[in-house]
Amino acid sequence: MKIQNFGKPLSRLIIMMAICMLSLHSMAYDFSYTYQGKTLYYTITSDNTVEVTYYSSDNYFQNNDYVSGDVVIPSSGTNNGTTYSVTSIGAFAFYRCISLTSVTIPNSVTSIGHDAFRNSGLDSVTIGNSVTSIGFEAFYGCSGLTSVTIPNSVTSIGGSAFYNCGGLTSVTIPNSVTSIGGSAFCECNRLISVTIPNSVTSIGNMAFAYCRGLTSVTIGNSVTSIGNYAFCYCRGLTSVTIPNSVTSIGHDAFYECSSLDSVTIGNSVTSIGYEAFYNCSGLTSVTIPNSVTSIGYWAFRGCSGLTSIVSNAVVPPVLGGEVFSYTNNYCNVTVPCGSLEAYTSSQWNNYFPNRIEEDCSSALQEVESTREFVVYPNPARGFATVEFEALQEHSLLIIADLGGRVIKTFDLSAGTESVRLDLRDLPSGVYTLMIGNTTKKLIVE
Repeated sequence: MKIQNFGKPLSRLIIMMAICMLSLHSMAYDFSYTYQGKTLYYTITSDNTVEVTYYSSDNYFQNNDYVSGDVVIPSSGTNNGTTYSVTSIGAFAFYRCISLTSVTIPNSVTSIGHDAFRNSGLDSVTIGNSVTSIGFEAFYGCSGLTSVTIPNSVTSIGGSAFYNCGGLTSVTIPNSVTSIGGSAFCECNRLISVTIPNSVTSIGNMAFAYCRGLTSVTIGNSVTSIGNYAFCYCRGLTSVTIPNSVTSIGHDAFYECSSLDSVTIGNSVTSIGYEAFYNCSGLTSVTIPNSVTSIGYWAFRGCSGLTSIVSNAVVPPVLGGEVFSYTNNYCNVTVPCGSLEAYTSSQWNNYFPNRIEEDCSSALQEVESTREFVVYPNPARGFATVEFEALQEHSLLIIADLGGRVIKTFDLSAGTESVRLDLRDLPSGVYTLMIGNTTKKLIVE
């Protein structure tokens, strides 16, 4: 079972949790304050600020009913004539408050601590417009929570923040969020669709794992990496578009997404992690961009519905073990014009004997484009310069040996018109220089 791969991190979490829980025994509040009929407990954090504090009996693992029903957290509290601003909700503040049904968090609060509402009976939460961070496991196990709106002030969502919120059907992630932590929405089984805004740069490991009801995902164009197991076992997911900003797809990212029938991989992805699309039996076609240099073992193993693979990589990506095992025996592979021999003499031919063909329909355009692709000096010694028309999008310049092995890669951002190549570490010989589908010979003296 793949779940075994999560054992070590989960074990560490459990140990950490136990330590945290034991530490609560020594926690004490500074004062209590009653607002709208509800009494909460506070710890003073500065001369004029406080945080809402955990309060319970000695047995911290039992249900905690010190507060129940609908709670409005005040923006301030008074003690001994001094008024304090409530700026944070502390760790475990409402842990196991199973009779708690709703909470309104005021605009004075800037942070929600880890495990703040863990395993509570919460079914509704209003988060104030000043909260910047939601701590790890903050709403872990809030199975009654059906929807949540995260305000624009939030910049980070901690790992496992909404883990096992099985009733959650919708979530709004705002444009100020830059990262989604590991397991943030793991096991949110009723979550149907997710839109990840352009501000997000990384999707953590297991971020949406086991969201079996998830049918569509929109990933913003600033995300650079999709974490390991990010969408594993999302068996309702039917299509996904990976934007050009993404450079790597983590291992097991779409593991067992059996309903996935369409995937678009952006032009900046250089590696596809092992088991990334393992057992995606509904997948019928896939296009691998020219930027991809390696595909991890078992990446497409068990994709029995595959009938067409288009690889735009001029140099055949290096394949791990059993990448295409148990795929359709009638699946065909289309490769760039001039790359047929490289593919048929590589690992690719082991999976697709007599089923690899080259597409030379755009050969004329490629010839035309080479007129704008200039390398000098050639032969080169030490350095060489490449000039071309301004690029419309991010691209890769690849130097490969005559056997198709990638030696060097250079990132070319949109608008680039030239690049100076450092060749001092290359042995003398003949190499292939590639930008997109355009190739030229490069001689290094």
